[in-house]
Amino acid sequence: MKWLKNLLYVFIPVAAFILSLYLTIDIVLKGQGTILCPDVRGKRIEEAKKIAEDKGLSLTILRYERRNDVPYNHVTIQKPDANIAIRKDRILYVIVSEGPQLVEIPNLTGQPFEKAAEMLGEKLINIRKIIYVPHERTGRVIAQTPKGGSAILEQGGIILVVGSEHKPYYMLPLVTNANIDALLEEMEMKKIRYKIEHGMKEQPAGRPGIRTSIPPRTVFNNDNELIININTGGQI
Repeated sequence: MKWLKNLLYVFIPVAAFILSLYLTIDIVLKGQGTILCPDVRGKRIEEAKKIAEDKGLSLTILRYERRNDVPYNHVTIQKPDANIAIRKDRILYVIVSEGPQLVEIPNLTGQPFEKAAEMLGEKLINIRKIIYVPHERTGRVIAQTPKGGSAILEQGGIILVVGSEHKPYYMLPLVTNANIDALLEEMEMKKIRYKIEHGMKEQPAGRPGIRTSIPPRTVFNNDNELIININTGGQI
């Protein structure tokens, strides 16, 4: 049993030293104070600094990073993490957003539409809408929104107004045997597409022998082809 007594003589001082060291560290830490690390993510950097200082912490920015989903000058990441116990006077490290990437819109007015689309594609700008209006500069950009020189978000959209051919509109008159020649002459002059079909069907007396695919007094443009059916049959 003598060896056990000697062992106790050695163990007791060591245990006492460890216990006193622990108590000393605990007293020191309690004297310094511990807090829960505040959550500053999503806060503006000025607000985040004030929150940290109010908790007895200092705040240091590690770096800025480009973020399309976080506004400029807002905290994205923090270390230590939020809501864990830390000592006062610690440094709270944060990463801050530079905001989304902005790109400058080129001036596209006067450019052929294909060239304008290529220029926008190189800058990762989407064409949100194309509006075609009759204009002498057919196939070219005649207006844009936003205007050239403006800055928008990368992957943002733009509206283009593109010139198209003029499409004159006409009102079809009541076609009769008496005015058919004058009508055909007018359509030739105005470059209206038409086709004449002849039939031999008998029809009641008093009904016109000419029918058209577009009803009389109807407005149409030169995209439509007018079919004129002339009945050469007799009357019943």
